[in-house]
Amino acid sequence: MKKITLLSILACLILPALMIPSCASGAPAQEGSTKFSDVQDKEWFLSEIKTGGKTITIDRKKFEAENMAGYFSITFQKDKTTNENRVGGMGAPNRYFGPYTEGSNRSLTIGNLASTLMMAFKEPEGIKEYEYFQYLSKVTRWNLRDGKLELSALSSDGKEAALVFTGK
Repeated sequence: MKKITLLSILACLILPALMIPSCASGAPAQEGSTKFSDVQDKEWFLSEIKTGGKTITIDRKKFEAENMAGYFSITFQKDKTTNENRVGGMGAPNRYFGPYTEGSNRSLTIGNLASTLMMAFKEPEGIKEYEYFQYLSKVTRWNLRDGKLELSALSSDGKEAALVFTGK
């Protein structure tokens, strides 16, 4: 028969209590030694938007079939000439670019974005370009989970949202 000590009982009671606040605070799950450099210099494509208890799925195969394969993409890079952090990609159909700031504990801020001013012949289903740009302007955190990039942001109504991207 195993001997139960006061220390083992306290460990069983205290450790879970210490873990609960970190989960409730919205802190992203840490995945090993993932660094932001694992995100940089890769092209990512929006596959889902999770907000307010609903999920909008972006049908990438349909986008490809309708000549919109590059729509809603994002790339994070460090400019080799100026050493500045630059974000860029494609909305629907406009290209965009701007600065970003990586902070501690996976915090991320995307600065003011500039974009081209082309008109789309066909609007993609699921999300409008201006909504995508609004989400990007309100990004607060990043995470890599199961090989997917997740950007936490606020929606236009102030609710927390997650933009989920798959890599190429």
